[in-house]
Amino acid sequence: MRPIKNAKKIDYNLIKVFDTVITEGNATRAARKLDVTPAAISQALLRLQNLYGEELFIRTRKGLVPSSKGKSLHQVFRQAIESIESTLCDKTDAQESNELIVLGSDITENYYFPALLDTVLMNRYIIKHYAIKKTGEYSPASMLTHGYADVIMGILEIKNEMIESYLIDNLSDFVCVCGEKSPLVGLEKISLYNFYAARHAVYHSDMFSSFTADSIDLFKSSTPYAGRREIGYYSDSLFGVIGVVEKSDMVAILPGKIVTYFRDVRRYNIKILRMPDEMIFRTLPVYAYLATNSTHYKNVKKLISTFQSTFLFSQEKQPDALVEGSTSLCDLSA
Repeated sequence: MRPIKNAKKIDYNLIKVFDTVITEGNATRAARKLDVTPAAISQALLRLQNLYGEELFIRTRKGLVPSSKGKSLHQVFRQAIESIESTLCDKTDAQESNELIVLGSDITENYYFPALLDTVLMNRYIIKHYAIKKTGEYSPASMLTHGYADVIMGILEIKNEMIESYLIDNLSDFVCVCGEKSPLVGLEKISLYNFYAARHAVYHSDMFSSFTADSIDLFKSSTPYAGRREIGYYSDSLFGVIGVVEKSDMVAILPGKIVTYFRDVRRYNIKILRMPDEMIFRTLPVYAYLATNSTHYKNVKKLISTFQSTFLFSQEKQPDALVEGSTSLCDLSA
């Protein structure tokens, strides 16, 4: 890798501004966070962009979005910032405040956190993860504002004026997964007929509710008969659902990248099939929530920023458009 021209002109302030714009979502909020003018933010971004000689942000209707180069730089800059800040922390204070309580589901624990194991953040903090239950004594929002949790992750919306939400990932490209005992194992794509003829293993949890209950719409509303799915297994354990599919003739509908992870990294003996053309899935946004009054606010923001760099900014996919008049599968499931 060749050194960039004028590399000596890069200073920490430029890196800090760049990181804040990404973590805050736009230049205006970044300016408020850093207590500078929006013009100063724009000037800093322009200086950094000129040093690298290529665009670091793309302007869209939703504001500034990191370019491919910007995404890769942010991962490097975030670790550099964490390393610098770690040298300024008092060891006693760090020992007392380096625990972060995360509420989520087994997807959070078994898919998102393993990707962070080699990062500076995971070596610096003690992560305590618990599955959240909506039926508990406290609502998710009150658990954050009362300090019982530092961050909550999931696809459900938490609306509260004291809660900040950050998009960390998009679940899309849903696929059908089956095991070696399935009669569908030799196929590359499942037909609409086989979709309804097969028995389904369905995943659900309080923070990652059933994918096929409220997240799938039929693409063609002219389908003569939509049918009813036969549910053979219903679990809040992702391991349980994939394990049942691996050892039986059941199928499951899950996000493609999660299934690919379990097949390629966890080494499950499963087959991925494309979905019928008659079906289309809307993208499910995954959010991280934290309270503005959190005693671990800065640390949680670092955790969220790391998730964004690893999952959200590493690949960019546009949500599939839903067709007007489509039929929801939540009315079709058994």
